[in-house]
Amino acid sequence: MKELKDIISESLDKEYGYKIKVARDCSNEDLAKLESILAKYNIISATPWKRAPIQENPMEFSRLKGANFTSEVCSSDVVLKYPVNDRVLEVYVAVNLGVDHERVLCYGVKEPRKIQADIAAEQKALDDGRLVNQDEAELNKEEQAHYENENVDVDFSEALFGEAYNTKFLAELEKIKAEKGADYFRNYPTKDELMGEKHADTMATMQNTPNMGKGAESSKHVHTIDQMRGSRSS
Repeated sequence: MKELKDIISESLDKEYGYKIKVARDCSNEDLAKLESILAKYNIISATPWKRAPIQENPMEFSRLKGANFTSEVCSSDVVLKYPVNDRVLEVYVAVNLGVDHERVLCYGVKEPRKIQADIAAEQKALDDGRLVNQDEAELNKEEQAHYENENVDVDFSEALFGEAYNTKFLAELEKIKAEKGADYFRNYPTKDELMGEKHADTMATMQNTPNMGKGAESSKHVHTIDQMRGSRSS
């Protein structure tokens, strides 16, 4: 069993890492202020601000705090000697940096929420430039030039439906009938032929008789060997 001094020694050797995110343009003075206010937790280090571009309703703030603002996001990874509750740290940082509580996020660097946030940020970076912009969609354009460009081989001067089209279609059928003969349109496979019904008897013979209907297996000559006597009979 550990002695008290060992427990105290181990606790003093521990370090606690947190990611602090602030949705505003943070300066070097803000970082110095952050280091100063975290002195009560025996701050060990704080990384320089890492900046994310200005965006409307920053994703993580919108998801966790229902944020409705446009801002860049600055983050710093800090290491403290003493632990502190994430929510308490958020309020403490917000009050001392003079920003709204909704604009501050704090969580442990080993917390699953950080992993989720990192994955979401990576996915957003990969999707930039790949997501569909509906304002640029061809089908949202009122002018029809894009439609005509995709149908350059279609003669729009000719009717594509209606009585005129039907008359032309029937005339074309009569022309083919005159060239090919009256039976040309009657020589299509029947339904039974298409469904394979006419071959049903052949299939049954192949499946249900020996050697796929080519002959009985029992007609083959088989040698019988008497293992007791070592003789062979046929």
